[in-house]
Amino acid sequence: MSTPATAIAPQDQPNGGRPLSLPSRYATFGAFHADLEAAELFQNGQRVKVQTKVFQALLLLLSRAGEIVTREDVRQHLWPDTHLTNLDANVNTTMNKLRIVLGDSPESPVYIETIPRRGYSFVARIEFSSDPLAQLAPPVESLSETNSQTVSAQQLRTSIRVFLRLAGILFAGMILGALLAFVWFFAQSRNQRAGSTKVTALPAAELQRKLS
Repeated sequence: MSTPATAIAPQDQPNGGRPLSLPSRYATFGAFHADLEAAELFQNGQRVKVQTKVFQALLLLLSRAGEIVTREDVRQHLWPDTHLTNLDANVNTTMNKLRIVLGDSPESPVYIETIPRRGYSFVARIEFSSDPLAQLAPPVESLSETNSQTVSAQQLRTSIRVFLRLAGILFAGMILGALLAFVWFFAQSRNQRAGSTKVTALPAAELQRKLS
């Protein structure tokens, strides 16, 4: 369901900044939930401390998700009235801090991708909502319980597979042993019959020679 755009004006943002147009107040991406107006970030329902400039950088990326945000865009949004001689250093520091908060890395980006010589792009899927953040974020206890149940189910399936594999090997060994025993018994019986026929045939031949 589409929601009306929410404009976050400079007076609503700490330390100023240009107005940003966002679909709604709350944003969900990965394990994170953000209250864009209150400048609050949550991970799995737990509040995450974020510096003001870092959260402003996140707002800028979320407002233009999938697009390229240049270094100049970041400078104008975070330091609109300041001329920085070390622009790259300040932008890099802010983006690195944001990546640390999100547990992201430039080598294997999940949220923020660096566009060489151009800027940055927010690449994760975002869901915007006008519902309160508390309803979007599941309790940590529920997540832990779900994870525990998932791990237990996986362990059970693994144990069953190991048991069936061992049972199959044992059953095959029993069949092979029974076949070997049958072959040995059949060979022994055949040898015994052959020996008995040979023993009884010799006296009959001798008797015939004597009679002739």
